[in-house]
Amino acid sequence: MGTKGDESNQLILGQLKILFERFHKKQIKKTELEKKLISYAKKTGFINNTYRKQAWELLISTSDDEEYTRDQQQLKSHQYYEQTKLDVIRTLKRFPPNYSEAERSGLQDELIVIITQILVKHRELHYYQGYHDICLTFLLVLGNELCVPILDSITMSHLKYFMEPTMEKTRDSLNYLMPLINCVHSKCAEYMERGGVGHVIFALPWFITWYSHVLDELDVILRLYDLFIVSDYLMPIYVAAEIVNYYGDEILSQDCDMATLHQYLSCLPTEIDTEIWETIIERASHLINRHPPETLESLVSEWKIKCKHIEKSSPQSYLPQRANQLKTNSAKNLTRPSNVISRVMFWSVAFAVGGLAIYLYNQSSAIDLNTFLNLGDIYR
Repeated sequence: MGTKGDESNQLILGQLKILFERFHKKQIKKTELEKKLISYAKKTGFINNTYRKQAWELLISTSDDEEYTRDQQQLKSHQYYEQTKLDVIRTLKRFPPNYSEAERSGLQDELIVIITQILVKHRELHYYQGYHDICLTFLLVLGNELCVPILDSITMSHLKYFMEPTMEKTRDSLNYLMPLINCVHSKCAEYMERGGVGHVIFALPWFITWYSHVLDELDVILRLYDLFIVSDYLMPIYVAAEIVNYYGDEILSQDCDMATLHQYLSCLPTEIDTEIWETIIERASHLINRHPPETLESLVSEWKIKCKHIEKSSPQSYLPQRANQLKTNSAKNLTRPSNVISRVMFWSVAFAVGGLAIYLYNQSSAIDLNTFLNLGDIYR
């Protein structure tokens, strides 16, 4: 971001500093502070980890009497300990470059313990690949001592739906995405349905890892986390709908087939710059106000009716030709440069995984969550 963005950030930091100083001097009540912090979380984020750490600690309720085992035998004997360890070892790319090898190694050891402590405490939860990405983000911001109770709380309020014995709840939540896209860009929703990506498997890692598995920029990840911790657990779905909406014209310019659309959509978040993310977040906040979670079932019903019409109608009467789209659309350029070879390799793997995931998805409504999500390994 340029000078204007830097000046805006400094202004926000100054406001947050005054806000916390007033709170510590008991000039404002905790409830008033929380209300203001929620507003910042949605509109601007907390900019840096000094204020983010304080804000998260205040906004995420924890209990003082919680106990977490440190017994090594109990931790290492847990059914998900070895899988957690394997996943955490592969998190090197998620660490900021200023961390030394010794610091990274120490944090990885802490992360394995933290995740297993929560799983030991909540025996009903099932680990999934991607949970470690979320846990690492909280650890980087909060440090070990604060991380465990806060992560425990956010797990039970936002992430437990992904940790059930089957992926049924996760699948049902993903099913809200196409109806929301239909609300904000109906033409794009129809194009995606006709192109065979209406199952929205491409958005699975976005949803269950809060985008941290698919993004490289830690600042962007943290900005999204500021939003997610003060929002309904479905907010990542609303963000996904607005990502598709923002790039709707570009999506319509792709060939209308599953291979092309799945490849394009899978990589889309990695190409979004900071300023565009702020626009998407703002739009997602408006969208969840217009269509709150409790109203989504009615949107699903409307979308199912539309899908029946799509199946019956002739594709040629609806689908624009790609050549014409490329000539007429005023495309919003994806701003982040990327290595062509690495993107082609990623897209090839992403489609292969997506195809297999779609097959599994269609075979059963009660797939073992961990078996299904282990496919995420191939994305690394």
